[in-house]
Amino acid sequence: MSSTNRGTERNKEDYYVTPHWMIREFLEATELGSPNCKTVLDLGERLLDPAAGGCEKYEMSYPTVLNQFNFEVDAWDIREDSRAALTGVDFLKTEGKGSYDTVITNPPFKDSTEFVVKAMEHVRERGLIIMLQRLNWLGSVKRFQFWGTQPLHSVFVHHKRAGFNPEKPNDKDSIEYAHFVFRKGYNNLFAPNLYII
Repeated sequence: MSSTNRGTERNKEDYYVTPHWMIREFLEATELGSPNCKTVLDLGERLLDPAAGGCEKYEMSYPTVLNQFNFEVDAWDIREDSRAALTGVDFLKTEGKGSYDTVITNPPFKDSTEFVVKAMEHVRERGLIIMLQRLNWLGSVKRFQFWGTQPLHSVFVHHKRAGFNPEKPNDKDSIEYAHFVFRKGYNNLFAPNLYII
C-alpha cells in the first residue's frame, strides 16, 4: 500500500511488508499500563488478519507482532505464497458470521473501503475493525459517502514515515500513515478521536 513511485514501481499484487514497529507503536498506544498509552482498546480474544501477507522471505507482520503481545490471530490471505494458515481466500467474497472481536490488517489500498464493509460482517456487535492506511484516505470524492456511513471511532496517526520494502529500509514513503479504528454499532455523531503516536 505504498504511495511512493505510484504507477512506476508499484507491487503488482499490492503486497507490501508492514513494518513491525508501526504495529508495536499502535498496540502500545492502546494497551493499558503502557507508558505510551493514549487510550485503551480491548481487542478481545478472537482476532482475524484477512490480508496477513508473509512470503518465503518475510514473516507475516500483524500476526507476528500480535503474538508478541499475547494475542492469537487467525491469518488468511488471497496469495497462495502467503504464510497465512488459509491461503487463496478472497476476503471480499467470504461470508461473515460476526464471530470475531477484531479484524486488523493492512489491506490493499484499492479495496480498502470494501475491506471495512466486509469486516463489519465478521465482527460481533461493538467489535473493532483496524486498518492501516495512508492519512489521505480521509479525502477524495470517491470515499466521501463511505465516511458518512461508517462508524469511525478513532485515528492513530504515526508521526514517522514508514518504508514498506525491507530490502530498502531507508526508503520512506511519501506520506504519513494511520491506524483507523472502526467500532461496529458505534454512534459516530461526534468527531472521531485523534491521537498522534
